[in-house]
Amino acid sequence: MEASQREVEVIRVTAEQDTVWIDDAVPAGAVQGGTWEFISADPTPFSGALAHRSSRTSSVLQHFFHNAQDALLVNTGDTLFAYVYLDPTNPPSEVMLQWYFPGGGWNHRAYWGDNLINWGTDGTESRHFAGPLPATGGWVRLEVPASAVGLENTVVTGMAFTQYGGRVTWDAAGKASFPPPPPPPPPSSTDTIWVEDAVPTGAISDGIWNWVSPNPTPISGTLVHQETAAAGIHQHFFYNADTGLNIDTGDTLFAYVYLDPTDPPNEVMLQWRNGSSWNHRAYWGANLIKWGTDGTDSRRNRGPLPAAGGWVRLEAPASMVGLEGVTVNGMAFTLYDGSASWDAAGKY
Repeated sequence: MEASQREVEVIRVTAEQDTVWIDDAVPAGAVQGGTWEFISADPTPFSGALAHRSSRTSSVLQHFFHNAQDALLVNTGDTLFAYVYLDPTNPPSEVMLQWYFPGGGWNHRAYWGDNLINWGTDGTESRHFAGPLPATGGWVRLEVPASAVGLENTVVTGMAFTQYGGRVTWDAAGKASFPPPPPPPPPSSTDTIWVEDAVPTGAISDGIWNWVSPNPTPISGTLVHQETAAAGIHQHFFYNADTGLNIDTGDTLFAYVYLDPTDPPNEVMLQWRNGSSWNHRAYWGANLIKWGTDGTDSRRNRGPLPAAGGWVRLEAPASMVGLEGVTVNGMAFTLYDGSASWDAAGKY
């Protein structure tokens, strides 16, 4: 989608939550590197009176600063951001943001687009893939959780604006802080809890069921079951429960989840076993677990990944996963990358 020059894609952040660190000049005391070209037109700045623009290039190009006396304090849960405008006639293949803090160096990077700037190690905080290249011809807000680039609870004193090819203009950059989301209500009298503190009677367990408390503190009962961090698909599950879950017309299935804020997954999936079939799935986040057929009862998209660092109640209408009028005897708690904890699950 092409955007007009004044159109901007803003991702969930309001100005009141932003701390702008660089706008019309680098922070006080900073040492500049590369060529800083501050402009007031072509394009019109998104914020303040000036933006900073790169030259056209066919390879890696950047400008940066370090040793800022006016440092950026990054707290737990913060999100780092910068506004970018890609030249529609000469777009880059990749854009990268880098941050510097004493003791950690420049090994805190996020990139969008192609993986052409081979600094750091891809898939780590030193080179974190944050998504596709943004749209050209309009201001776009780039965001990355500070936890994804290893910068929570640090004092950042430098930042680099890097590209591969093309021409790029940058504007306001800093951090956004969010209050933790309020916890969801615990299960109520209208809920039928099927899994809590233990698997149902007679069930056969598979995978590693790691029952823990209090990290995190359960939202219901005394224990939660935790899926340890791993790369790719990993899960724990049970089946052949003597006490099945009878699902009626109009019921909704639910489970409480807590995503590890230091290593969140890219996708979470719930699966239910209808007698002998696991083809009843709902997922949140990226579509990376390719079991079943997307858009059907066997793999239904239920929205974005829930927020990390707090309990969230995941829900899926039984009609969306083909389970109305069915008794299920198994359930699977599945992740792609990262770690998460699970609590009460059942129906209402």
